[in-house]
Amino acid sequence: MTPIRATLLARISDSDDDDTHSTDDQEKALRRKASQLGWGVGRVVTEDNTSAFKRRKITLPNGRTELRTYRPAFRAALEDLAAGRADGLLAVDLDRVCRDPRDLEDLIDVVEGQRVPVESITGSLRLATDADVTMARVMVAVANKSSRDTARRVSDARIRQAQSGRFGGGRRPFGFEPDGVTVREIEAAEVRSATQGVVDGLTLSGLAADLRAREVLTVTGARWTAMALRDIILRPRNAGLMVHRGEVLDVAAPWTPLVPREQWEQARRILTDGARRTSPGNVPKWLGSAIYRCEHPVCLADLAAGTKGKGALRVNGGRRKGGVVTYRCSHGHVSRPAELLDAYVSAHLVARLSRPDAVDLLSVRPDVDLGALAREAASIRSRIKEAHALWEDGTDTAAEYRATKGRLTARLADVEAAQHSVSGHDPLAGLAGRPDIASVWVTLPLARQRQVLETLASVTVLAGTKALDATGVRITPTR
Repeated sequence: MTPIRATLLARISDSDDDDTHSTDDQEKALRRKASQLGWGVGRVVTEDNTSAFKRRKITLPNGRTELRTYRPAFRAALEDLAAGRADGLLAVDLDRVCRDPRDLEDLIDVVEGQRVPVESITGSLRLATDADVTMARVMVAVANKSSRDTARRVSDARIRQAQSGRFGGGRRPFGFEPDGVTVREIEAAEVRSATQGVVDGLTLSGLAADLRAREVLTVTGARWTAMALRDIILRPRNAGLMVHRGEVLDVAAPWTPLVPREQWEQARRILTDGARRTSPGNVPKWLGSAIYRCEHPVCLADLAAGTKGKGALRVNGGRRKGGVVTYRCSHGHVSRPAELLDAYVSAHLVARLSRPDAVDLLSVRPDVDLGALAREAASIRSRIKEAHALWEDGTDTAAEYRATKGRLTARLADVEAAQHSVSGHDPLAGLAGRPDIASVWVTLPLARQRQVLETLASVTVLAGTKALDATGVRITPTR
């Protein structure tokens, strides 16, 4: 019987993201072949970047987990044949259809059960007779062995590559140049900040929102999501670790670690904790959302809880009125422009953190001289700036500058790690006592700024005035 709604199957194992040239050419050739055979075409099934050999764990209909090739389009074609929605299959070649014996046996079952013809342009795919079936089984077995040999050679090469401490290639990792070894400092700083944010208790959704707000993009030019950021933070390469098939190798990576290993492991423990709450929730957009309070006794509890209603302060930010975002209480007792009030409170927090005695605000063990750590960190930052100045005026060569900066940066990472380790999850760790806190504050994720605010002070907006000073805003220290 001549098919009147045959399925055409086009497949390539690898292609660029938007390159379908190979499958497009295959479809044209298949349509010409179908015309020569007198077949009618029902649908075209295309498999881009789909291997007919590589397997992964899938759950079968009976609930068992097995290693199988993952080819949804191929399976859909088989279902169409089995259900009678298609009455023939045409492909370029046998190895374009099957390289796994299980896939071939499933195809044989459908062909024999439904008595539908299968053909290929090369003539290698025919299952009309026992001899055809036997030959197809032999050819698929040979192709399967060839694929296994290739996979083994590639795997062995990657093991040797990893054990020798060489970059394995592929897409440029975020934080590194295309060679996978040279650190791209602008992105590396984002990795360090996000990792520390997780250690400090910030949420992935909040950190990702901050990246989006600052228009920081992934290596593909996409906007950050919480899951994409999680994958980046969990990368062993951030800590300078070489990994092959999930196993950390005892070799030195050829790149400078972005974060100390202890910090990376701490972040990993937090992110992989099964008890961790992963629902995104609301992401505040303003410093004082659900933190600032109205002085009126009726509003205190409602405003602090971020309750909604007419004129209420919303958890995701202030209320927009006339194009200006404002903080308002639930009964309209107080109203302040959000940007101006946040700026006033931020200035107060920065002033408190920049004082020499700010390190006394930290919750630390009494036997630790956190002041000495803070002074050393400030000294190292100053020396890094001096090294940069010497390179700019030609006193030092670029190689000398890189060596000096690398050594100082590594030491600074150790000091900052020590600060955070003795301070636990204290939001003020690494911030209190810094003379450059004003410039650092504006680079902090909003979630971190909110943590600092809740740690240092309570803010009450006073009624009966619109002033943005001590007469209209009461800031009470809490530590």
